[in-house]
Amino acid sequence: MGSSSRKRLLIAGLPALLVALVLGAMLWHQHRSLDQAASQSREAQMRLVGSLLESSFDQAAKFSLSLAESFARNDQVRDALAAGDRARLQALSTEAYSYLSRQAGVQIFGYHGKDLRYLLRMHRPDQHGDDISSFRAMIVAANRLQRAQTGVEIGVAGIGIRGVAVVQNGSGLLGTMEVGLDLRPLIELVKTTTNSEIAVVSSASLAGVALDPKLPAVGEFTVMASTDEPLFLALLRSQTVRPLRDVEIGQRQIGERSYAFMSQPLVDFSGKLVGTVLMMKEDTGSQWRRLGTELWVIALCGGILSFIGFLVLARHRRPAA
Repeated sequence: MGSSSRKRLLIAGLPALLVALVLGAMLWHQHRSLDQAASQSREAQMRLVGSLLESSFDQAAKFSLSLAESFARNDQVRDALAAGDRARLQALSTEAYSYLSRQAGVQIFGYHGKDLRYLLRMHRPDQHGDDISSFRAMIVAANRLQRAQTGVEIGVAGIGIRGVAVVQNGSGLLGTMEVGLDLRPLIELVKTTTNSEIAVVSSASLAGVALDPKLPAVGEFTVMASTDEPLFLALLRSQTVRPLRDVEIGQRQIGERSYAFMSQPLVDFSGKLVGTVLMMKEDTGSQWRRLGTELWVIALCGGILSFIGFLVLARHRRPAA
């Protein structure tokens, strides 16, 4: 009896084991495919965030320069700048600046003399006459090259996307005019579109100027703008972040949550690396993991059912009398 039972178990067990091994191999391959699909999906999502952000920055740069050019080409502005008439420039700009600051996120609006001194800041009209040659590289470049400049600039007042137009009378340089846009509404818009968190991070060594000490910082890095300040401060404290000229995509663990992660270089108007843009999106890989778990459960159940089925078949087999 014992020998017969062992024989039936062996007859049932070997085919069931073979079925289980085949199912296991198939599911192992499927699991690898799911991991690869999840990784590709994560990379595609983060690259989309990066491309939307880059496009947003580019459009903002073009918009800021177009505004600056429109004022630089105004004959009344040219005459007032040539005469150094601050009051006249302010009168010509007050209504436009008031509207643009409310409706278009214009943060910086001002005129500079050809001697690289700030003639008028509409955003700070009480501050004027200071030499900006040592900390406003974009203005210096526009002045010396006599060519419009646009892009990201980091200064003592923070970070922004700025357009600087050259004001000329014929071939003679009269000065420059700049319009700067706040970065925060741009990254908030991309966050709303992609459901991701974004931060712009820099350091004094990269920016080449002293950064605002009131901004949040961890070590040498300062968070210039972000959609979730506590999240990125936690990232900087727990992970190594290095500003690179290459895009980096991966995963980061913050507390109990996993995030898809991407960093891409932040370059200023001249192409100089001045920081990095960090993007994080809560990982939706749990869906892939749940599917993988379900497949493994199916395989286990299949193996058990196969064993039971073959065992029942073995019991009903009787040797011929």
